[in-house]
Amino acid sequence: MKVLVVLNQPPDPEGNAPGRCAVGLLRGLQAHGLDVQALAARREFAADASTPADLPVEIVPVPESDPGWRTRFGRLRRPRGEVLEGELAERVADAGRAADVIHLEETPTAWLDHGVDVPSLVHLHYLARRDRPFGAPWQRPFREVFEFDLAERAAIRRHRFLVASSPLVARELRRRAPKAEVVVAPLSVEPSGYRPAPLDGPPVAGLIGTAAWPPTRAAVVRLLERVWPLVRRAVPEARLVLAGRGMTELAQGFRTDGVEMAGVVPSAADFLDGLSLLLFPLTRGSGMKVKVLESIACGLPVVTTPAGAEGIEAGEAVVVAEEDGALAEAAASLLRDPDERRDRGRLAREAFLRLYAPQPATAPLVDMYRRMCEG
Repeated sequence: MKVLVVLNQPPDPEGNAPGRCAVGLLRGLQAHGLDVQALAARREFAADASTPADLPVEIVPVPESDPGWRTRFGRLRRPRGEVLEGELAERVADAGRAADVIHLEETPTAWLDHGVDVPSLVHLHYLARRDRPFGAPWQRPFREVFEFDLAERAAIRRHRFLVASSPLVARELRRRAPKAEVVVAPLSVEPSGYRPAPLDGPPVAGLIGTAAWPPTRAAVVRLLERVWPLVRRAVPEARLVLAGRGMTELAQGFRTDGVEMAGVVPSAADFLDGLSLLLFPLTRGSGMKVKVLESIACGLPVVTTPAGAEGIEAGEAVVVAEEDGALAEAAASLLRDPDERRDRGRLAREAFLRLYAPQPATAPLVDMYRRMCEG
């Protein structure tokens, strides 16, 4: 079976979250013996991506959009359709004719099967309206969320085959598109990039992310305002390390007893390797959270909310609680007890290898490809 995978950005083991997951996706499809070709958009935000040389990927530059009225009008007709500009659409049309199935990864690629008479699916990682409110109509976030919401609606409307990263996203897709076939296929990362965390050092909780992303920003504010003071009261020697773009600026104005700023780190895996646990009090968000996926890949215990654990079945490796006090109590217990950390960390790594390593994670996709070809 020949599968053409269209990516919104290049696969990159040290890139942003979708780039890291793209590596796991392609490795998994190859492990199933498929003939895989990938086309990946390279835009300004991924200009420095470093794609593994052994992956079957062609990187296609996508020009920055002209901010003029024609672009704005085009986005009303095809929201988030900027990847249609330039060479990428032509390359997808050419390569698609030789494929049995076209796999469109992430919402912005959903337009790229236009005019190609080959079965296609689109994989939605999350749902914009569940992650962010619209906000005030005159502000930029309103326009962004509005456009992403339109793009999702168009992707769901145009495709008979839909893939969700979590059961919650799948339920919403089935509600919106009752005639579509919807499957859950979890995100994945390459196991070799994540060595098991030692977990026997001093008690260090951590969180990594981009402060500009509203769900992460809200989680960090909650952590600093309400959860971490309770943890420090129970474990005075504990430290909290925050990593990622904008974290230092976000933490200004909060009490930061025991809090350290790592800034932008070169490797998410290396950062997680130095922690005792991931502490992620997420209030709102949809789809699998890559930071949680990567933590269990490292054998790192996780304390988070139901939203943070969405789509991940790792048993006792992930402690799930809703209230601030329960989150702090679970984190304090792990920070005090190296044996508990090691036990939960072992379960985390086992769950990752069993369910979220590339080959098992992509099995639902392969089954759907076969049905697409038969139908």
